[in-house]
Amino acid sequence: MRRLLAAATLAATLLLGAGCSGDEPAADPSPGGTGSATPTAATPSADPTGTPSVEGSQPGSAPAPGTSVAPAGGNAREVCETASKAAAGAADTYITQLGAMMQATASGDTAAADAARTKAEAALKSWSGAMREQAGRATDARLKAVLGEIATEVDSMKADVTSVDGMKLDELQQRLDALCGN
Repeated sequence: MRRLLAAATLAATLLLGAGCSGDEPAADPSPGGTGSATPTAATPSADPTGTPSVEGSQPGSAPAPGTSVAPAGGNAREVCETASKAAAGAADTYITQLGAMMQATASGDTAAADAARTKAEAALKSWSGAMREQAGRATDARLKAVLGEIATEVDSMKADVTSVDGMKLDELQQRLDALCGN
């Protein structure tokens, strides 16, 4: 699934670049409209279970550099495989439909653009639903949490390349990979 999220981010970036006109400034996706984010300092710590974490981050967030995370237990292998397959299909459809939507928009075919948008949105709904379903099946609390966070992140995405937060998806993917033993 790691390659999948990276491909989604890359495709979104490429599609965004292809869909931009030199006549208009790019939309500023940041909440404050400044276009920049100020990173906050993070201090490594340990939670009561002894699992390394980063202060100021959500439980289960990426471990401090140089630390390792034990793979998830219980039914993790089955959940990881199912989640990966579901995400692969949905993300592929999402990327394909974003491209079709942008091509249709560029050629002035609003009906085709609307149809592609609808399919892209359905793919996102399928993707987040599959992640929630697998989170519900997971017996490992850390895996359950990460899959839930992926579902929430995918829910925030739209059939619009500017809605893809590549850094957040990558961070979630790194955590999932560690838990799934990838």
